[in-house]
Amino acid sequence: MRVSDAERQQVAEVLRDAAAEGRITLDELDERLEAAFNAKTYADFEPITADLPGSPGAATGPIPVVADNRPADRVHPEDIMVVRSDGDTVVRKGRWQVPRRIEVRNKYGGTRLDFREADIPHDRIEVHLEVSWGGAEVVLPERATAEVDVDTSWLGSLKVDADAIPRPPAPHFVITGTCHGGTLQVGHRRPFSWSSLFGV
Repeated sequence: MRVSDAERQQVAEVLRDAAAEGRITLDELDERLEAAFNAKTYADFEPITADLPGSPGAATGPIPVVADNRPADRVHPEDIMVVRSDGDTVVRKGRWQVPRRIEVRNKYGGTRLDFREADIPHDRIEVHLEVSWGGAEVVLPERATAEVDVDTSWLGSLKVDADAIPRPPAPHFVITGTCHGGTLQVGHRRPFSWSSLFGV
């Protein structure tokens, strides 16, 4: 049977957990993520995760996907947005519908997620970024908060200009991922003024 994008994402989460636990190296993680995102059938998953605990690679049927700890039968396609690109420019801005979880994989490219004019029906939004060797910017709406846990340990840089403690009813963003050899900025973009330009 052919696999869906949601099922590819579930396998990707298994791989990321395995790397966080030290079961596979970062190089192995990159290789296996590449294979997972290119998988077309369940058989393609098996060699990717066969040596990991809780492996879904041996599944013989559709894998139930769970978002935000809700039962699988209540998950809707709009709960997850997946964007994959390599070396291109990825932009989401203006009026757009924000799902509960966004996953962007765009190595060597530029990524910009602008939430200022977006429709955000959720209190908590998860954003997972794989943007190594490129540049990424997450522009938050007014009063929004952001908890950022992104690995920039290998020649990466991270700048966060937002409070981490949630302030309901303002939306709270949980941003994770990897940015090696690249730059990631998270914060509020304030209106231009000459005084701000000169640091006044």
